[in-house]
Amino acid sequence: MAVTSSARTRWEKADTWEQELERRMCLATSEDTIRGMLFNGTLEVLRTVGDGSLVQRCVEECGESRFLDFFSYPVRMHCQMVSTALPVLAEEFGNSEEALRQLGRLVANRFMRVGAGKVMLSLTPRSPRQLGYSLPMAYRMAVSFGQYEVQWTGARSGRFILKRDFMPHPFHEGVMEMSLSMWGGREVKVSGRPTGGLDSECDFCWQ
Repeated sequence: MAVTSSARTRWEKADTWEQELERRMCLATSEDTIRGMLFNGTLEVLRTVGDGSLVQRCVEECGESRFLDFFSYPVRMHCQMVSTALPVLAEEFGNSEEALRQLGRLVANRFMRVGAGKVMLSLTPRSPRQLGYSLPMAYRMAVSFGQYEVQWTGARSGRFILKRDFMPHPFHEGVMEMSLSMWGGREVKVSGRPTGGLDSECDFCWQ
């Protein structure tokens, strides 16, 4: 039986990561918002690759001149920003999947060094195990949608489960890798996969 276009939009991963972001944008509602800190983190990554014209184009595509860290904006705008930037990031980091992963690393690094993220990072004693409580909290502070949970599979391993989140799993791999490293994990390994239309999982471990 042929798959309808609506079913494809809802469940099937697209052929490219740009198309996958477009698919996810189609599923967003007006109530799905994210904090400006994620926009600013993304723009900061673009500035590191030295492409000022791309930064300007991404801002213009979103229709905003600047983003306030703790103000909420439509998630569609962020997906559009990442989709616009992805070809350039792919050239910088080797391919689109690695570009999404690197974007997740750098956005997580920025989040943990400003505002509430900085407070969480300052907690002592700090260990990767604390991330099981802190990471879902950080996501809920940053977005209005989704469900986030860490399940432990061993003393130094676990699974991060994301339900109804609009970024593809390589982005979350990068977030997990950077967060675990900042919490003291060494030789961190993260492997993600899609599990549904907007759902994914990331298995992780460290030494």
